[in-house]
Formats: sequence, C-alpha cells, structure tokens
Amino acid sequence: MTSKVFTLLFATALIAAVPARAADTTATEPPCNDPRPDDADLRLGHVTGASRVAFLSAGPNCPGPAAACRSKFFAAPGEAVLLGASRPGYVCATGARTGGWLPQDRVAAQPIDPAPPLAAWAGTWRLYDNEVVLTPAGDGIKAGGEAYWPAKNVMPANEGAFDGTAKPSGNRLHLQDDSGACTVELALAEPFLVVADNRECGGHNVSFTGIYTRRSGTR
Repeated sequence: MTSKVFTLLFATALIAAVPARAADTTATEPPCNDPRPDDADLRLGHVTGASRVAFLSAGPNCPGPAAACRSKFFAAPGEAVLLGASRPGYVCATGARTGGWLPQDRVAAQPIDPAPPLAAWAGTWRLYDNEVVLTPAGDGIKAGGEAYWPAKNVMPANEGAFDGTAKPSGNRLHLQDDSGACTVELALAEPFLVVADNRECGGHNVSFTGIYTRRSGTR
C-alpha cells in the first residue's frame, strides 16, 4: 500500500470515528432579552419572592437550575420586567438594565394597557445616551429622538436623529421621519418604551432600537 493511499484511508477512518455534532438550535434563535414592539408575546410582569433571582442564559441544558446557567446579573424583588417567550418552567424577562430567562414561579405577569391615553406617552425616555422625547399633539404624538454610536462622549461619535408626528394605534406608534428614510416603531408598556428602527436613522451603527425608561420628572 502506498503512503498516499494509507494517509487517505487513515483520514477517512478518523472522520468516521468522530460522532456527529448535535445541531445548535440556539444559533438561529433570537436573543431572549431583545424584545421588539411587534412581539406577540410582549407583556409586563414583576419579580416575586423575598430575594433577588439570577437571570439565566440559554444554551445546552439551559435555562435550568444548574449553576452554569446563571449569569452574573440579578433581578430584585418587585422589579418591573418585560416578558416575552416562555419555555416549560421559565419565561424570558427583560428589565431596565439587562435580561434573560427567569423561573416562571418567580414572575407575576400582568397585561399591558392596550389603549393608553396620550398623556401616558409623554416624557423624555432614555437608553444610555439615546433619547426619545414624546409630546401629545392634538390626537397624535409628536416625537423626536437623538442617538449616538459608540457613545455621545466618544469623539468622533456617529449621530442619528428623527422627528415626526403620528397617531397611536392602541399602544403602538409608527413614525416616519420627515426625511422619509427613517422609520421608528414604538410600543408603550409602562414603565417601558420599546423602540425599534430600520437602521436608516443616522450614521454607521447608529440605532434607536432598545428598551427605554422615562427620565424622572418628565411626565
């Protein structure tokens, strides 16, 4: 047997001996802590119990009770969270700072107001350096926003902005910037404002997408 034939047979045997890898079902699964305004599962909740609870990651055998599933982030008793998809015994929850999976028995769900009054939208909503200002205007909402990447105080920062007025449909608001290129979707789920844009609202990597909370004293 020549050395080339032997090498080919040896390599083939090695490949056959390696067990097939299980498909990574989490590779195409959207992140748990990435709620969007049009999520059908979107609802409110608050953390129950007397102690804080760790957010859990997804992955092989996670979320679950194993220590390997626990992140370094926690939700405090009574903390408001946005709830999304569910798995047996667990629910996706996102707070003002972070999110992940929480045990179902540590979360009490409540519905989102399906038709909040215009006054409920009003205020200055913040996510890090990004800001969205909402003001009732007749039977609609006047909205303006500023966003930065990587941060406002990192120079030169890429900037983005939008301005527009629209009438809410229930707890949803669809805005098209006066320029026509930028569109922004918002969902009011007090104390949160869920925002997503089409990534045409500013410079490179600038986006308004995320979960905003109202700046104190602006309503």
